[in-house]
Amino acid sequence: LRTIRNFLSDNDFSEVDTPILQPLYGGATARPFVTHHNALDRDLYLRIAPELYLKRLLIGNMEKVFELGRNFRNEGLSIKHNPEFTMLEVYQAYADYEDMLLLTENLLKEVVDKATGSLKITYQERKIDFSKFKTMTMIGSIEKIGGIKVSFDMSLKELKKIAEDNEIKVQDYWGKGHLVNAIFEKTVEHQLIQPTFITDFPTEISPLAKVSPTDPNIANVLS
Repeated sequence: LRTIRNFLSDNDFSEVDTPILQPLYGGATARPFVTHHNALDRDLYLRIAPELYLKRLLIGNMEKVFELGRNFRNEGLSIKHNPEFTMLEVYQAYADYEDMLLLTENLLKEVVDKATGSLKITYQERKIDFSKFKTMTMIGSIEKIGGIKVSFDMSLKELKKIAEDNEIKVQDYWGKGHLVNAIFEKTVEHQLIQPTFITDFPTEISPLAKVSPTDPNIANVLS
């Protein structure tokens, strides 16, 4: 945690502390924990993300901000989800997701090197090399790694069939974006061992992200 803070501070980011108890929850799609403020006689929510408050600071002329803190989501337990977790959010005015990709790569390299003394580590008997990062689009990774060709030019029916053929339980409300993401999670995610950025997420699952200027189906998001 100290290395993360030092790296961001050295890159002129200001650490801030935003409210955990919020009158309206936002910044993500998740079910919140609800509590009651006795003095005000009103319900409040434990934050599910600090995003909206951090973006207010950008508007208020703080050009580089970050917060490293606890968030709470009243949802199920799995290897991907815990009801209480620590999250880092970083925002920079006048930067795009390619700038943030480079920042994230350099941050991860710094953390790994400080923690282990090397950019090459062994984890669960796998050798992982943090000196090299790959970048692939979500749809590109489905074809290259998952061996399945998908596109937003396909009909909803075609994408549903691909999902069902891969034993994905399709929800009634899913559009093309949810289907593409589900296919990615089923066929690609478990195969990503080396450091890899996945970019160009479906707009449908990225409600607060900038839409690609070349394709309205895609948002400028990376993971």
